[in-house]
Amino acid sequence: MATSDRPASATENPSAAALHQLKELLERDIAFAQALGATASTEAAAKLAAEHGIAVAPEALWRHRGTLVCGGLPTWRG
Repeated sequence: MATSDRPASATENPSAAALHQLKELLERDIAFAQALGATASTEAAAKLAAEHGIAVAPEALWRHRGTLVCGGLPTWRG
């Protein structure tokens, strides 16, 4: 049986791993955080994330919109 170097959670749930990467990038890159905050839709946000090497579905962004930034404020209007 093959094993993976990635944690089990990343292997079992790629969306969770991508969201974790996105949160880390938001914390360390203020320009990215500002650009993400300026996006008008989850599709635009997913495209911006992809440009930074993070593959995340717009649906995953929408589901977690209140947990991506400190304070739990929604990123996109509902």
